[in-house]
Amino acid sequence: MSNSTTDMLPVVVIGAGPVGLAAAAELAERGITFLVLEAGDSAGAAISQWGHVRLFSPWRYARDGLDKLRTAGREDTPFLIHLADGSELTARTIIDASGTWSTPNVLGSSGLPAHGEREAAAFIDNALPDVLGSERDQYAGKHTLVIGAGHSAANTLLALAQLAAEEPATTVSWAIRTGTPARTYGGEEADALPARGALGSRVHALVDSGHISLHPGFSVARLDVVGDTVSVTARSGQSLTVERIVSATGFRPDHSIAAELRLDLDPIMGSTRALAPLIDPNEHSCGTVPPHGVDELAHPEAGFYAIGAKSYGRAPTFLMATGYEQARSITAAIAGDWEAARDVQLDLPETGVCSSTSALGDSDGGSCGAAAATAAQGLATGIAGGLLSLPILNTAPANTGGCCGS
Repeated sequence: MSNSTTDMLPVVVIGAGPVGLAAAAELAERGITFLVLEAGDSAGAAISQWGHVRLFSPWRYARDGLDKLRTAGREDTPFLIHLADGSELTARTIIDASGTWSTPNVLGSSGLPAHGEREAAAFIDNALPDVLGSERDQYAGKHTLVIGAGHSAANTLLALAQLAAEEPATTVSWAIRTGTPARTYGGEEADALPARGALGSRVHALVDSGHISLHPGFSVARLDVVGDTVSVTARSGQSLTVERIVSATGFRPDHSIAAELRLDLDPIMGSTRALAPLIDPNEHSCGTVPPHGVDELAHPEAGFYAIGAKSYGRAPTFLMATGYEQARSITAAIAGDWEAARDVQLDLPETGVCSSTSALGDSDGGSCGAAAATAAQGLATGIAGGLLSLPILNTAPANTGGCCGS
């Protein structure tokens, strides 16, 4: 869209997470007027309050005066954004960097909630609870089952293992749908990202020593609340009785907020149709995704782009570096610098990254791009996050009696 009326309007960035702020920085560098909208109380709310992110979005957007059906004059019409407080604003372009945190995947192995999953909701936490901090009392002295094979699961397993070392009555079980935890272990010492390799190595050692009880081939079929416990049954017939469950099965995008815009979404990935084959986890790991930018992220709705984890739909192969390059490419296009917009370059690590062999089975919803947080939060994948600086547990074989209650 490029007329004198709309060019005077700001570019609106939805979401003040790392990728949204990167887009804002790119816009500022090019002198483009912009406005950042954030659902939380401050920038980076989804990181600073990782386990307490609101499960709703306080905004909706569509073309001002037009619904999805109207075509005439559409490209010259500004976007209309409804805010939660009842006010409205208009924008020339929208960059949706709102992420996927508010829409986690279910535990059921078929993409549908497992039987009894809703009834057991009080026993289930989504990925990355603050096990060693504000939520410690919920896990100390209890048997927790972590479900999922990505880096979110690995972080939680490390935190729970540390808690078990401090609170001996705490036990930790880990269920994955595939037959091997190789994807979680990653490249270990050979990983191109040392912090991620160290994460996998520590989980591997804790499993081998019995501090974490691994249950491979565990596809959740049903959950039954029994008093203060939950019986979790797999399709194979395996069963575990636990007191807490951490669902680290990934996330999916919510496109309902753009229901009145013309989006071209791949029916499987939930990304743009052009991007889908480039990020298909059946074919690609995080490190083998080809460079992509404004052309692959464009929708039929001119001036609307989704970037960051949301742009990948349900593919668990997103790396933060990819989101930063997406922001740079789209901002260049907004500025009319199409040469820079299409000069997309990515140098991604390929070793030990999100093995595609099981990505659809145990998606972790962008776990490859886990952001750093403070040690007190206990949430980050990297060394800077504090989990890898925790005391090294004695990984000699543990007395596993009672570790894997069933």
